[in-house]
Amino acid sequence: MLDSGSLLSVPLYQQGAVRDQQTFDQIASRCAATPACARSYHPAADLAAIVTRLNAHPAQITLPGPGGQHQTLTVTALAFLSFIEGNLGEAQTAVELPAILHALALGQWSQVIARLGLTTADLTPAGPTSLQDATIKCSDAWAAMNPATVPQQGPSLFAPIITAQAQWMHALCSAWPHDPGVSGTVRSTVPVVFLNGTADNTDPPANVAGATATMPNALLVPVPGTGHWTLANATNPGCLLAATTAFIQVGQPASPAPWTACTRALAQELVPFPAP
Repeated sequence: MLDSGSLLSVPLYQQGAVRDQQTFDQIASRCAATPACARSYHPAADLAAIVTRLNAHPAQITLPGPGGQHQTLTVTALAFLSFIEGNLGEAQTAVELPAILHALALGQWSQVIARLGLTTADLTPAGPTSLQDATIKCSDAWAAMNPATVPQQGPSLFAPIITAQAQWMHALCSAWPHDPGVSGTVRSTVPVVFLNGTADNTDPPANVAGATATMPNALLVPVPGTGHWTLANATNPGCLLAATTAFIQVGQPASPAPWTACTRALAQELVPFPAP
């Protein structure tokens, strides 16, 4: 069982901007197709307007600090996009974005930050670097990032943050010791099931689409409306867990029937948008 995985031949991080945009576009399309959400919010227009505004003038927000003192937080476009990207990964947080973006487009930064309980760390585009993460990204071909070619992956409002991440990794990898890592095409006859959420901005179904060419006993299961970690974040994971248990106990190539029935049911149980 591979829950939210990608093939080693897929440039996972390099295509991050396009995957972020695709996942955001799904949320925007769902909002437009949901009457209550469509009447109140316009996430695509709000996102574009906020990014344009922050690129011209970063937001200056005064927040209450310890001991009754106030602190000023500067929110740049990169910090804002990093926050949005982080909320795209799970359906439960992604459905909150239309309301959040609408409020921010109206300039209600302090209210949104207070309501969500955000801290300075939540609105900072870069945090501590994990050395294990650095070693993998500097060594494995699938994890490589080239800042010069990020925009060439396709149009995306998230390109600046992925480019910034790529620039940082390029600088780090020039100094961090590493060896050739894992890459290439996996060839195996082992029975395997790939579970990939259709709203996953890291490991969507497209990242395993070619698996059956070299893994003939692979079954690809797109899980509707689910982000990363489908078994943990599906609205009603019962049928996924039952099919997973049966597959592992039998130890033979998976039958598509129970998975198809499960995903059809899950398509009717998408995480709803909060009431406006």
